[in-house]
Parts: sequence; structure tokens; C-alpha cells
Amino acid sequence: MAHQITQKKRINSIDALRGFALFGILMVHCMEHFDLMYQPELTSPFWQQVDQITNATIYFLFAGKSYAIFSLLFGLSFFMQMESQADKGNDFRKRFVWRLVLLFILGYINGLIYMGEFFVIYAILGLFLIPLFKVPTKWLIAIAGLLFLQIPDLISFISLLSGNSPNEPTHLIVYMDQLYEESALVFMKGSFADVLNFNLWKGQFAKLLWVFNNARYLQLIGLFIFGMLIGRSGIYKSKEKIITYSRKVLPYGIVFFIFFYSIVIALPYIGVEGFALRAGTTLFKTYANLGQMIIYVSSFMLLYYYTKAQNGMDKMAPVGRMSVTNYMAQGFMGVPLFYGFGANFAEELTLFQCMLVGFVIYAIQITYSNGWMKRFYYGPVEWLWRVATWFKPIPLKRNK
Repeated sequence: MAHQITQKKRINSIDALRGFALFGILMVHCMEHFDLMYQPELTSPFWQQVDQITNATIYFLFAGKSYAIFSLLFGLSFFMQMESQADKGNDFRKRFVWRLVLLFILGYINGLIYMGEFFVIYAILGLFLIPLFKVPTKWLIAIAGLLFLQIPDLISFISLLSGNSPNEPTHLIVYMDQLYEESALVFMKGSFADVLNFNLWKGQFAKLLWVFNNARYLQLIGLFIFGMLIGRSGIYKSKEKIITYSRKVLPYGIVFFIFFYSIVIALPYIGVEGFALRAGTTLFKTYANLGQMIIYVSSFMLLYYYTKAQNGMDKMAPVGRMSVTNYMAQGFMGVPLFYGFGANFAEELTLFQCMLVGFVIYAIQITYSNGWMKRFYYGPVEWLWRVATWFKPIPLKRNK
């Protein structure tokens, strides 16, 4: 049967939520100088404090939460694509695998510029969605729950506390830290060619190690499944359902977040120290981040549908529709601004100023995306991805 390609009605609230996630991702990346791990030395105690507050605030608000939202929506998008093609009598599984191969290529290209990009990770872990698509819902809930428990890291943390494992970083963590130290020198002092050369292999491997060592790989698959379950439930199709479920889950998200973030705060006060403290903080923050993500998603939807903020939030929807383009563009803009071969903002600006740079970049993306989507059906990279997925010409420009 021929594969029909039709324009489907977009859900503005979901696109706006994806645009919000991209804003959070950008702000964290600006604090990290796009993986150039350099802390500016300030002589003024006042600006030192401003920078500390800025950094702590951005990390608390967005680190681990924005990617969680983005990952949740990745799973939902997978379900929507599968369902759309199933309605036409098509089995989209093989095509989705090819789509992930293309995403891997896009991610690798993006990773040559910006080491910390995540599309390569999504392409690899997204393969797990294929065999899980037809698994019964009750089993998917159980699988997602087990993944969110982070059992390997939980066992490792308990082993550290009990003294069964040495209270020191593993060889993989030591090697990862070495790669990041090496990368900082290359990104700060090296040429553009040096950055490309480092990211050909070492940068890609450092990223994979970071995902493994920071207990993200299981959580990401769990979030993909969670998004798929939202798709199965049909919540996203109905404004009433979105509001109802957002109101229901918000209190649970608050309790979940407070409980696990309290543990994160308490760890050093109950005698956890050394590498065990680092491992425990990482582990319990992943739990707390899930609660904070639920708070963000449900609050965002309630604000969107209940308040006049919807008009302003809709400005983020085109950013979300062009999420692949905008995600890659953030790295393509940020790296030349922050690295040594470019404007060298990592050394020249305070963290507060880096935050302002993030606001400017996002304002540019809002302006560009809103103008682009009025004239075209897809973002430029989304269109190329779609054409390569289907091996056929696809209209890009809207008919006036």
C-alpha cells in the first residue's frame, strides 16, 4: 500500500510545551558554556554571589527537567506517528527504525560542533520503543516503573553505603572526567578544527559515558514509554482530558518532588560523604526530577487552558514545531559564541551575562520560528528528515 503523507492538525499546547523545554535546555547549556566547563573568576564579591545565585537557580529550574519533558514528548510523538500510519493500514516500525538512523546521523553531525547534543542518545535508545509498541499497557506501566527505579544505580549506592564497594569513583567515571577536562582545554584554546577533531570520537564517547554514569539511560527509556502511554490513553486529543489529568497528577508531582529533593538535601547531613554522596545525589535527583517534570507539564497545561497566558505561550509553539532545527541551531549559535575560537564568552562573560545571552538566543528563535512557520509547513531540518524518511518530494512552502 502506498504511504500517504498528509498534514495533520497540530496540538498547540504540546508544541508550546516542547518549545518551553527547548528554552530550559538552552538556559542550562548557557550556564555550561555548551560543555566548556569553565568557571569565571570574579574579583567582586557581589558579582560572585550574583553568579552563584544565577547558576543555582537555572540548574534547579531546568537541569534534568527540560530534557525529561523533551523525552516524554519524544515518546508521545512516536506513538502519534505509529497510530497515524496504522490508521492508513501501514506498519511504520521499519520506517521508524530508518527515521532513527537518520536522527543518529543528524545527531552525529550536530555532535561534531556541540559535544553535549542528545539526538545520538535518542536514536540509540529510541530503538527500544519498537518492540514495546504492542506490549499490553499494564506491562508497559510495570516496565516504566522499574526503569524509573534505577535499580542498577540504587544497588550501587547501597553497596557504597554498606562498604561493599570502595567509596571512590569507578574507572568509567574517572575516564569520563578526564575526557571532560581534556575537552575544556580544546574548547577554550583550540581552533575550530581542533574542536571537530576532538568531537569525532572522544566527544561522542564522553557524552555516552555521561548518560550512563549519570543514571539517565534507564530514565530516558522510561520517559519514552510514559509518553507512549499518554498517547495510548488519548489524553492529548482532548482539552478536557488534558485539564482533568493535569489537575489529578499535579499534587502527586509536588509530593514526589518534595520527598526526594529533601533526601538530596539531607544526604550530607546524615553522614553520606565521598563518592557515595556524589552517587546518591545523582540518583535521588533523577527521582526528584521526575516529580518536578510532572509539576511543570501539568502546571503548563493548566496555565495554557485556564489563563490568558495562552496567547503568550502560543509564541513558543512554532519553536516546538521546529524542535529539531532549533535544538541544532542552539549548538550552532552557542559554540561559536562561547568557545575560544569564537567570541570566547566562557571567559569573557559572567554567568549572569551568559543567562542573558540565552534569553537573546531564544528570542531570536521565537522570532525566526514564528515567521518561518507562517510560510512553511516544516522547519528546514524537519523537512529534510521527512523527505529522507519517505524517499519522495514533500511540499515545504505553504500555498497562499
